[in-house]
Amino acid sequence: MKFGRWLNSLTFIDHVIILLIFSISCWLAHISMKGFRKLVEKTNQSPYAAEFRSSPFIIFVIAVPYTVIIYRIFGIYLTELLKSTF
Repeated sequence: MKFGRWLNSLTFIDHVIILLIFSISCWLAHISMKGFRKLVEKTNQSPYAAEFRSSPFIIFVIAVPYTVIIYRIFGIYLTELLKSTF
């Protein structure tokens, strides 16, 4: 099944869950980047070292694997919970 057909076959609740999980993954990616930045600053004491900068692209690249992992672990449970609630 192609990606577009898969997206069209999802229900509204599935879309909400994926959006919720992606926002949590972006938050986790942001925390990971802050931790990595602190680690780099702690290990690199040179005043001439380049500053570690994060970009939205890097956060997106880190957030996508987080999203897949979280969706594989909790996606089914959240879908069933929301379907039974609504």
